[in-house]
Amino acid sequence: MLDKVKQFKWLIVLSLFLLAIPLYFVYNHSQQSSALKEAFEKNKRIEVLQRLMASEKYAPDIRKAGYVVPPDGAIRLDGGIDSIEIKGDIDLDISNPGRNGVTAYFEIEIDGKITSVLYELDKNFDLVSSAYFQTNEKNKNERVTIPQAEEERLLNIVQKEFEAFMEKMYQTLYG
Repeated sequence: MLDKVKQFKWLIVLSLFLLAIPLYFVYNHSQQSSALKEAFEKNKRIEVLQRLMASEKYAPDIRKAGYVVPPDGAIRLDGGIDSIEIKGDIDLDISNPGRNGVTAYFEIEIDGKITSVLYELDKNFDLVSSAYFQTNEKNKNERVTIPQAEEERLLNIVQKEFEAFMEKMYQTLYG
């Protein structure tokens, strides 16, 4: 009789353990989802980007919203989404954000030449640094400067694209 009681206790312990595992994952998922929603609502843009790009979890939602991310296999291999392509007034690529900012890359025609543009933006999507490169006659990339007014115009476009991305992702995730 004592063995039956011990077996029954072990069965109960094992059952509770097996029940706890899925409950933990459901709880963890809801915590992550609510943390992302809170970051959206508090306008913590970099945190939102970090959470969206941290794994393949949000890749289907990003694709559903109309943006381009690498295939799921590449995301698993890289350990997260390394870039998101935003098609709009300019074709903007954003890379995995750091602690305080995000990098944006795009190409645009300036003075009849294709110019590669690299912006480092802070948490408010304000410009921290910029670099402009054009290919010269010798097929080498060289750094160029552009007028301040042109830089401000391009920055406004980039900021508008980022804001549209944030709004669209919020709508896609939370309706």
